[in-house]
Amino acid sequence: MTAGRPFRDPVDADAGGHAHLTITLDADRTRFDLSGREVWGESYNGSFVAPTLRFEPGSEVRIRLVNHLPVATNLHFHGLHVSPSGQSDDPFLCVVPGGSTTYRLAIPADHALGTFWYHSHAMGTTCPASGAMRSMHSTHSMHGTSGTSDPGFMPGDVENQISAGLSGALIIGDDRKLLPPALRRITAHTLVLKDAQIDPSGHIVQNTDTTSIDSNNPTVRLVNGRLRPVLSMRPNETQLWRLVNAGADIFYQLRLDGYRFTVIGEDGTPVARVTTPDTLLLPPGKRYDVLVTAGAEHERTTLRTTAYSNGPQGDSYPDVDLARVAVAGHPARRLPTVSGAVPTAPADLSGVPIARQRTLELSENDDGTVFAINGKQFSEDNPVFDTPARLGTVEEWTIDNQSGEDHPFHLHTNHFQVTSINGVPQPYTHVQDTVPVPHAENGAPGRVVVRIAFTDYTGRWLFHCHIAAHEDNGMMGYVDVVD
Repeated sequence: MTAGRPFRDPVDADAGGHAHLTITLDADRTRFDLSGREVWGESYNGSFVAPTLRFEPGSEVRIRLVNHLPVATNLHFHGLHVSPSGQSDDPFLCVVPGGSTTYRLAIPADHALGTFWYHSHAMGTTCPASGAMRSMHSTHSMHGTSGTSDPGFMPGDVENQISAGLSGALIIGDDRKLLPPALRRITAHTLVLKDAQIDPSGHIVQNTDTTSIDSNNPTVRLVNGRLRPVLSMRPNETQLWRLVNAGADIFYQLRLDGYRFTVIGEDGTPVARVTTPDTLLLPPGKRYDVLVTAGAEHERTTLRTTAYSNGPQGDSYPDVDLARVAVAGHPARRLPTVSGAVPTAPADLSGVPIARQRTLELSENDDGTVFAINGKQFSEDNPVFDTPARLGTVEEWTIDNQSGEDHPFHLHTNHFQVTSINGVPQPYTHVQDTVPVPHAENGAPGRVVVRIAFTDYTGRWLFHCHIAAHEDNGMMGYVDVVD
């Protein structure tokens, strides 16, 4: 593979700005170029990094998914606040090999402006019956994690399909509009972070009868499908970077040597308080919208993912360079800094009445092959909770991690507010749809407490660990939301 090529944003599927959009995504086995190396994987429309989807608030979007794969597939529009039912963002839809279906997304007029992503959410390699749209799981009875999976459990195929290439960025509107006037025309870049484990025959590694993906194995970390590309900035220039971890399993702990990130959005939602960290942790599925301002002198610096471990039962990742940033050319005018709340940031939920409290216990067996929530592997017909949530209410959930590795908890359909981590209260700065739940230590589970507002949509709101191997093997559930 050849490093050091110029940075390029992913191609756009549509330029956006239309009230009614129709986009076709062809899921197929593909041979694509990864920084000069021909690699076999799977793609939407031919590239390892899928086309960026751009929708405007208030638009009606039709996305036709055509399945040319030999296994079942579907789509999930991660982070979007749209209906989880019908032909919308329903992860239980299933498209058989050779079949197709059309998703219809009604983007609310007041939808948050920011960065999201989309990917396969295939909950099995086959659909349970003929036809394009059927739920992927039949009835099973689950028995926790005594060391072996329940014999009726059918694992998902999310890890295989995301690892092979079925994921890309999705942008709602343009959050530069929320910045002070001087910053509304700055250059914006989308950085899709994905890794590839490539076997000697040039195929991306898959879980088969004879091979398996090991997220702790060496892997090639890529930015928009390129190896250590060079991103150019002028001295004093401010850019908006839309950072997306669109991989299946691994974490990124980002650092731009000598710089800080100005966070204006997290998980697609404007923040209630701008922060300026020097590192950003992106578990699978995480996104940040950040401002980066170059120094006044010509220089080169490095965007890297630093060494990181997600727990003794999990993975340890080395320090890896991701991209070079070359600051050169005629200096730009230095623009004002941003602080405080970004317009349209959601309201604080800490003082809102709580309608119900729930507890989720995340667990796995010693071998890391069986995963569960409240002692149950996932089943469509055996929900984690017997009692539904009520539309228009706010609930408080305590998420306990009993295992020896961090689990990034993700909720579909709406964001949540983290109020405490391991007993430490968290001041309100933002909402999010993905949060790493710390691993257990000295017999005490890691704990995150969140508040969830159930707004606008009834139906099954899915939640799971976003390490794809974990959700595929049982760490997933849903809550019924009713009027």
